Amino acid sequence: MFHIAAWASAFLVEPNTVAVSPLSRDNQDEFHGLFARVDARLRCVDRTLRGCGRYNLRTSVCVLVLLQRLVARFQRAVTKHRELNLLVRFATQRSTLDQLKALHRVIDRLFGYVGLQRHPQMTEWRDRWAQDCVRMYATFEGRVKQPQLAVAGLPTAEIAEILAIMKFELDYHKDKLTPQQVGLLQKTASKVVASSKVHVPKISAFYIPSVDVEFGDDCDGVWDTRGCEVKRGVYDQETRLVAQYLSADNRYARQLFWSATEIWHGFRHPNVAKMLGESLVEAKPVVVWEDAAVHGNFIHYFANEDKSNQRRLWRMFLQVAHGLNYIHQQGKAHGNLKCSHIVVAKDGTPKICHFELSKGSDVGALDRWKGPEYNLGIGLDPSTAGDVYAFGLCIIEARTGDIPYGLDCDETVKQQLEECECYPRPEGLRDDEWNVVERFVVHNPGNRPTMAQAIEMVEELAWNEALEEEKTGFDRVNTA
Repeated sequence: MFHIAAWASAFLVEPNTVAVSPLSRDNQDEFHGLFARVDARLRCVDRTLRGCGRYNLRTSVCVLVLLQRLVARFQRAVTKHRELNLLVRFATQRSTLDQLKALHRVIDRLFGYVGLQRHPQMTEWRDRWAQDCVRMYATFEGRVKQPQLAVAGLPTAEIAEILAIMKFELDYHKDKLTPQQVGLLQKTASKVVASSKVHVPKISAFYIPSVDVEFGDDCDGVWDTRGCEVKRGVYDQETRLVAQYLSADNRYARQLFWSATEIWHGFRHPNVAKMLGESLVEAKPVVVWEDAAVHGNFIHYFANEDKSNQRRLWRMFLQVAHGLNYIHQQGKAHGNLKCSHIVVAKDGTPKICHFELSKGSDVGALDRWKGPEYNLGIGLDPSTAGDVYAFGLCIIEARTGDIPYGLDCDETVKQQLEECECYPRPEGLRDDEWNVVERFVVHNPGNRPTMAQAIEMVEELAWNEALEEEKTGFDRVNTA
């Protein structure tokens, strides 16, 4: 009999892909029994597929692809788990169990696809789950009696991260732990503090341990972000934007991080990027955002080769205006809006973000995206009026491709601001466009419109832009 599934498997799954025994059968690992259950179930699906014939080819190939991804995911998780410090494994046991449960639920679906609903292993993992967990807890209890051995020689930042994870579990997930587990966590953390002299760091409810984030390559479409590197990474099985900050080694910079992340994590609007969490414990803090930059930031987006995106400029900025107005309605101000902080998601939706969270330590330095009141030291910062000014400069930046004031030196720019000169009209803006933008960038913040008023002003230009595009398309059809 021609086993088409086995034939496809030869291409889709390498011979050792499902055979993860060197990882899952390490009986020195605290999760040995739990990992072995997953391993056995994956093998069961693999064996069943190898006995399938042509009659169910489509299902077999689909399951093979899913199986391959699941095995790769399991292997990565086990490999990473084994590389962690004992106390990190101990402190993250709750989240590790959650990941294993999620794997089992996916395997349950695979069992259903290949007709294994009545197989003993369909339910055995649930029946043995509590028993396997008790064994795992007992193993940890024996190994963390002398935690000072596990942190001996570790850098202070790594010890602080271990303590942060323990504190996170005790402060925000205590209800998911038994009294015995809570007691062991508290006792272990106290011993680590006593032996290392490292203080327990401050953490937030949306703290993400750095061990839970996999760093990838730089995000090519996100340019001009000072003070941080924006990469793509993986968190919670999804691709994310990960901003890693290069310098936050003083109390002032970290306080800026704290205040900024607490503000941004609460925002919920389709035109405001979602901040998922932060890890501010290590020397290089990390902030995790949704992956909303598939098409890069506005610098990248409006600089596309054929300039076709320029034909959508006002409609894109109308959405940005809605996002910025939402931030103002929450009683907050962005304070650092520029085209590099506006990204474009996969579906073409622009989203406001804030990568330069620690910016503000360069007191007295000229910032071309900020209003005269900031650069002359005579007004509040951040402020909603300052955001309106920056919004106008973003439109100019997107249209011209140049930073505000172009190649003018800082001294020249500051002199213009001191003389209360209006921002010079850039080339490329029609009269009706400049009439709107000029209102945003007036020298006196009291004369600028609110963002709610700005929406009405931009709305008309966006509407005309859409009509022009429709007319152009209609003319092309008639010409053809």
